[in-house]
Amino acid sequence: MRRSRVLGAAALALATGIGALTAVPAAAGPAAADELTIAPLPHQEPSYRSVYGAGPKGAVLDRPSGGLYWKSFEDGREVPLADCATGAYDQSLQLGDTVGCERRTSPTAPGPLTLHDQATGRTETLAVPAGRTWTTTFSPTQVLAYELDAEDRVTLHLIGRENEPRKDVTVSAPERIPVDSLWVRTSDEQGALITYRSAAGRTTLALLDYAKATLTPLALPDGATDPGYVDYSLGSHWVSLRKNGSATATLRSRADLTVTRSVNTPTPYGRTHPVGDWLVVQDHYATSNAVTALPVAGGAPRTLLARTSDRGLKTGTDGSAYLAGGTDPSHWAMHRITSGPDGAPALSTVMTLPPNPANRLTLSLAQGRLVAGQEDPTRSLQGYSVPVSGTSPAKQTPDWSCDENADGRLCRPYADLPGWTVPTGDGRIVSLSTHGAGIAVNVRETRPGGTVRQVPLPGTDGMQPYLPESASGRYVLFSVTEKNDPRMVVADIDAGKVLDIRPSAAAALWGSVLWDRSEWDGVRGTDLRTGRVTQYQGLGTTCRPDEIQAAGDWLYVLCPASADGPAAFHLPSKKRIPLPFAPENDRVKLGDGYVVRQGGVGLEVYDLRSGTAVREREIAQQVTRYAADWTVDRFGGRLAYTGPDETVHLAAVPGATSPLAAIDQDVAATADFRQEQTWRARWWPSKPVSSWKLTVRNKTSGTTTVVRTGTEARGLIAPAWDGKSPTGTYLFSGEYEWTLTARPADGRGGELSTSGTVSVTRPPAGVRPPARP
Repeated sequence: MRRSRVLGAAALALATGIGALTAVPAAAGPAAADELTIAPLPHQEPSYRSVYGAGPKGAVLDRPSGGLYWKSFEDGREVPLADCATGAYDQSLQLGDTVGCERRTSPTAPGPLTLHDQATGRTETLAVPAGRTWTTTFSPTQVLAYELDAEDRVTLHLIGRENEPRKDVTVSAPERIPVDSLWVRTSDEQGALITYRSAAGRTTLALLDYAKATLTPLALPDGATDPGYVDYSLGSHWVSLRKNGSATATLRSRADLTVTRSVNTPTPYGRTHPVGDWLVVQDHYATSNAVTALPVAGGAPRTLLARTSDRGLKTGTDGSAYLAGGTDPSHWAMHRITSGPDGAPALSTVMTLPPNPANRLTLSLAQGRLVAGQEDPTRSLQGYSVPVSGTSPAKQTPDWSCDENADGRLCRPYADLPGWTVPTGDGRIVSLSTHGAGIAVNVRETRPGGTVRQVPLPGTDGMQPYLPESASGRYVLFSVTEKNDPRMVVADIDAGKVLDIRPSAAAALWGSVLWDRSEWDGVRGTDLRTGRVTQYQGLGTTCRPDEIQAAGDWLYVLCPASADGPAAFHLPSKKRIPLPFAPENDRVKLGDGYVVRQGGVGLEVYDLRSGTAVREREIAQQVTRYAADWTVDRFGGRLAYTGPDETVHLAAVPGATSPLAAIDQDVAATADFRQEQTWRARWWPSKPVSSWKLTVRNKTSGTTTVVRTGTEARGLIAPAWDGKSPTGTYLFSGEYEWTLTARPADGRGGELSTSGTVSVTRPPAGVRPPARP
């Protein structure tokens, strides 16, 4: 990652001087058989699906992929919603289970009306009566139309459908209604609530009763002067009216509008709806959006749902109510509220609502440990241990997690700054923060209950931290500004010190080796334990790279000033492998024997192990951010990327990985068990191991003793030896040769075997060893 270079300047664009390179044909197109996936965790905000209409037999719902459908309450059938509005001037209508379409040849020319019953599949068509114009409202037996006079005022008519003998009934209304003010606010099977401008100039709310063919103005609740500030709803028995901000709802009987009831609601906000002889109330302003039912005649309230969606309550044409709710986002559904056998509101499930996925923000992968940043809506990190070999599926629940509320230094992923936290490969992640006048490295162990500590770095006063650029084991390479100038710093986070070395912006870490450009050309590897240059790789041309990456036996270098283009290098064979794409800063990642390039349409994977860049596969995945949507495990592992459904895919790149090696070690040369309880040693393997063994051989007697063994280890082998043999007796004092052997977990390459010496001093006979700290 080289965000520090991008911070001050745009990415380099080369218009000339690049020789034409032809990509090698793809060797394998399909996804690898051992690709693993990790589904996203559920979003803490429940999912929501709208109810677009509902009748006695079903509801109109929408699909996540688009399009409406009708779902039967009786048998669960799902039928695509009839779509008859195909002309430019056609109008769509809907009432419960029925969809209507009016065919028009112009905006002002009424046409025939076709009504399609989704429940039965039956269709009927009504010719428009002379002098009439359809509204958008109808009932199971009639369609509302109007007649326009010379003063642009309307008389309402109910036009009978096929099952209605009365074919044209004039609605009795208190006055003629200006056509430009007529608005059907809501309707059900019995009637509609309509607003219009009265002769006095006020907006009037009126109830249209289909059976009686009457339009009756309704008095607004006390203090309300406009229906726009009133929550109103049609139930099967009652019309409810409540002024916004009032805790009192007024209910009028639909059988006799002179009969009224007042119901005190728990909240002055949210929706109300009568269901039978109860008033259902949703509290929009409560944290849970709880839904309560209150008997109209008075009595104790009932809680129907303790937690619901804040999208609000929808009503059906048969007096029922619809809303989404549940116990948590993973147990959420769209519910229907109807009158139960005892007359009280009862719940039934219309549709279960699977949780929305949490949004993936960042990815990092090291030694088979995946750390995924997410937002749900709190930003957090989730850690997973991914199988490094075999066909076992990846565990879907995280091993550990932390959120920004617990620790904003390490648990706050940034999509635009994906390197905010960086894995070290040995089971830790690091970030930077200011500490007094200097810099501290924040270190977190990525395991359940893992510790978090802050490592202040002496000698960093006056520096401002930017981001960790690379990390490997105990070493961290990071960017800072000092006196407004950018520079790179290397620190040993275990020793808590800054190393006396000044890397360039191109440098990269691999274990204890810092790879950086040489003074003239090529790259050199400096052993950070000694400060000495121990490795050199010529680049085959005069080149001072702008970017270096290291993984296993491989290097990737980008030399914008060179005509040879980007290349990979196999260090044991000294072979240079040209890469078939133009130089691009921050769009390529090096794995162990492969590179991945972020192209215009996705990711391109090139296998390098044959000595030629072979395009192994292409992943048609739209990625927008470097190191946020995708990453690679350079410690012998997989490529990881996030799919459009927020699922993480972990794809293997077939082929031999680099041999298992110890890329760093910290081993004490003496073990004086008179003074200390244990002899501690650490080795950082280059990739996961399946088992390991530590032996010591007495140089005088030649006797070899197995002192410690272990199973799986990822990134760190750290035994603590108490100086004893497996039988519990101390070994003799003297010079010993220790040998660590380990088997690679991927089964590729031979065993790791590394040796050294340790001088052992045992406690005198009869003397107690030091107490365990």
